[in-house]
Amino acid sequence: MPNKLQKEVNQLYFGEGLSAAGFMLLWFGTAFFKPETRVFLLSPATFLSVINISLILLTGSYFWGIMKRHVDNRKALALTDLQIQRFRYLQSIIILILISATIAIVMTLPHSQDMWLLIALTYIFMWLEYINYFHIRLSYLTPREFRQLVTNRKLTASHLRRALRNK
Repeated sequence: MPNKLQKEVNQLYFGEGLSAAGFMLLWFGTAFFKPETRVFLLSPATFLSVINISLILLTGSYFWGIMKRHVDNRKALALTDLQIQRFRYLQSIIILILISATIAIVMTLPHSQDMWLLIALTYIFMWLEYINYFHIRLSYLTPREFRQLVTNRKLTASHLRRALRNK
């Protein structure tokens, strides 16, 4: 029977992967079945952000899959050189898309009020996901974790960042 840590890692592993797939299906399904939304959903300003969000979520799923194997084998997480190389490569691609999305937003100015809202939501979500995975942990789900944050007044490095740094 899986323990609490195994359940949490399983949820993160499958949750991130399913979120990436679900996000893409919902986004492109809406664009396909509602032609009036295509102008908004498939514009470069939002399209790049959505692709990047999915890539970040898939990167997270990949990381939690590695963590899952380590937890299942009751071993401390130690990324291999190849895994570190893959994460650095993925991070480079993600940063490139971040820059491209920013350029696309600026190049397609001006935007309608509805378009601004969609761009802002996807763009901010993209940046939050990037920061959450590659820099600072932004999700403090349990009351104990939140109390620690308030007491220490110090943000915690993300799990991926710590794993990359420990090599």
